[in-house]
Amino acid sequence: MRTSSRDQQLLNLRPELSSAKLMDGTTSIEAFQNQVLRPILKYQNEVLMQIFLVGIHPKNLNIEPISTLEQQTIIKGQFKTNGMLKQLLLGAVIGMFTVKEFEFYNSNKSSLNKRIFSMLKERLLDQWN
Repeated sequence: MRTSSRDQQLLNLRPELSSAKLMDGTTSIEAFQNQVLRPILKYQNEVLMQIFLVGIHPKNLNIEPISTLEQQTIIKGQFKTNGMLKQLLLGAVIGMFTVKEFEFYNSNKSSLNKRIFSMLKERLLDQWN
């Protein structure tokens, strides 16, 4: 199957990450994380932050003027209890997949979702620390 115009445009948008190199013995899941997920999360960072902030707004949570510990508690709590927010964040990542990447994701959905949510949580925690 040849790469579509959309797929090529998506690939061209992604930043190159020098830390996303593959080592011998890297599993296909790890390779996907480093070559696909990390660049997408970096590219989508501002959108992911806004989705999170909008997602916690109806719950009257404000993450800005509070201590780091309270911020961590809110972020971790939202990933445990706010399924709608998690799905919005996940959609912002999946929407940046090429067709081939989506096929791989769909075959490995459970383990990749765990990695995506873990990476998103860490990214959000890092933003406010």
